[in-house]
Amino acid sequence: MSHDRNTQGLKENALKKKNEAIKRTELAIKQMLKEKATINFKTVAEKANVSTAWLYREESIANQIKKHRVESKSKCANTSTLKNTSESSKDALIATLKARVKELEIDNLEQKKTIEMLYGKLHDST
Repeated sequence: MSHDRNTQGLKENALKKKNEAIKRTELAIKQMLKEKATINFKTVAEKANVSTAWLYREESIANQIKKHRVESKSKCANTSTLKNTSESSKDALIATLKARVKELEIDNLEQKKTIEMLYGKLHDST
């Protein structure tokens, strides 16, 4: 005796949950774009309250996130704040390297003097 299972209700509920997740995700992406927030799979998953695995499985959403992720990275690279920070970092690095070179030059001179003295002692002992 075989029973026909009524799975229509389960399928409808699953579709409803999927559609709600898609709406939450799209809304989260729109909101993140307005806020100029970093868009990637992790941040979108947190904002939309979905799993990152689900985002990767939903091809249209995954493509959307990938597109915005690339755009977000290129915008960050072009900001003047980054350039200013970069310039000050370069200046600090140059100053540090100059000081280190000076230390090494002094150390090198001291070692040359020591070597000359040891050569002199070696020459006198032979």
